[in-house]
Amino acid sequence: MTVLAAGIVLHRPGPEGPRLLLLRNRDNGHWGLPKGRRDPGDAHEVATALREVEEETGWDALELHADFRVQQEYVVQGTSDDGRLKRVVYFLAEAPGERPRLSAEHAEWCWADAAAIEELLAYEKLREVARTALAALG
Repeated sequence: MTVLAAGIVLHRPGPEGPRLLLLRNRDNGHWGLPKGRRDPGDAHEVATALREVEEETGWDALELHADFRVQQEYVVQGTSDDGRLKRVVYFLAEAPGERPRLSAEHAEWCWADAAAIEELLAYEKLREVARTALAALG
C-alpha cells in the first residue's frame, strides 16, 4: 500500500532572490519542507497540504500558485513505513508576513536561499523539489 502525503513549499522574497521555509524535525534533526500524511478525512491532496501546513506552521488561508504541482515517489526507510512506497505532492504558496508557530514535531525553522537549501536538505529528492520551486519563482 502506498503512503500518500502532501505539502507546500512556502516562499518569501529575499534580498537576492526567493527564500524557502525549512523546518527542522525534532526527532531526527533533518531539515525539510512542511508536509504530512493524508488523513482519511482529507478530500484530496490539496486539503492534505493545507491541513499539514496549518498544523506545522499555524498558517491558514494560503493561496496556492496555480501552475505548480510536483510529485515524487520513493521507498521509505527507517520509519514505521519502512519498505513502503511513498508518494508526496508539493504545491507552492507565498508565506504570510508573521512568524510560523511550530508544532511539537519541529524544533526550529529558517528562511533558506538556494545555497542554504543545498547545504541543509539532506535528501536529493527534497533538494529537487526546492530547486523546482525556486526556478518557478524566477
